[in-house]
Amino acid sequence: MATTRILLVDNGSLRPEATLALRQLSAEVAQLLGQPVHPVSVLHSHKIDRALLANEPAIIFEQAVRQAKADGIAELIVLPLFIGPSLALTEYLPKVFSEAFPGAMKLTIRPTLFGEDGDGLRRILMENLHEAGWDPDLDTILLCDHGSPVPEVTACRDALARDLAAELNHGSKRVHPVIACSMERREGQEYAFNEPLLATALGQVKGNAIILMLFALPGRHAGPGGDVETIARTHAPESAQVRISPLLSNAKHGMLADLIARHSGLPPRPPTRDWRFWMDVGFTCLGFAAMGMLTIQAFENGLLDGLTGKIAIAAGVALIAFLGYVAFASRRPDGR
Repeated sequence: MATTRILLVDNGSLRPEATLALRQLSAEVAQLLGQPVHPVSVLHSHKIDRALLANEPAIIFEQAVRQAKADGIAELIVLPLFIGPSLALTEYLPKVFSEAFPGAMKLTIRPTLFGEDGDGLRRILMENLHEAGWDPDLDTILLCDHGSPVPEVTACRDALARDLAAELNHGSKRVHPVIACSMERREGQEYAFNEPLLATALGQVKGNAIILMLFALPGRHAGPGGDVETIARTHAPESAQVRISPLLSNAKHGMLADLIARHSGLPPRPPTRDWRFWMDVGFTCLGFAAMGMLTIQAFENGLLDGLTGKIAIAAGVALIAFLGYVAFASRRPDGR
């Protein structure tokens, strides 16, 4: 029996598409790590009708802890699907864990998506920005997150906005604005650090805008028909064209799973090769063997005395080496 259990934990949603996307992302991370990764939500998701989830109910963190305790797990490793140090990570999960009387079981929470410097997130955002069709001459970039009551989380977003702006403006004669904003915020001056709101930022846009989504999964806020899309439709100037970028879990590049796997601190799955790789090895070796036999025969028959023969042999060896390289380079480490 495994002594550790890995959980990929998001905040949770009442929308089935959020849980289904979390499951898909968990499977991608599990593929990279070579061991099971369980999709778990902090709250909410267990209320979704299981019929909407392929008849497999969603699991929240409290349930996952109790099951791990019953299974005799020694350590729960949480891979957070959070941008920064949310209260869910710093307070709620440890509280729920302790209240489950875990005994000797240990809880380990790995770094958030921002990590130490946000470099991995910045790369994902850059990919999504270009996929959204960013026009450097016309578009204002609005880096939008949900909005957090924790200043440290908003500081992660603001740092990403600064780093994106620095990268986009490096060596450019024109300043490309990147505005950090929140989808929503709590009432009160103490939460003013979330400003500006997305609705306000959209109203001040001159030209067109791209809403660069700092959301991992689809749900009530992000994705088709979500709150961000509604705000964009109702608050953007009529003259402005507003486009919304893909989410961080964009399947076209799959970079989020790789980022989570790297932040897990766990060793990646060893590379595997399938029969096609070994077939390439065999044919390449046969090619070199055949070239060697032809070279020996050419020596015996005196065909290599001239420069032309030597050039022909060298060209043959180079051709086989090139074909072997092309064959090996076409095989990804996982054999696909």
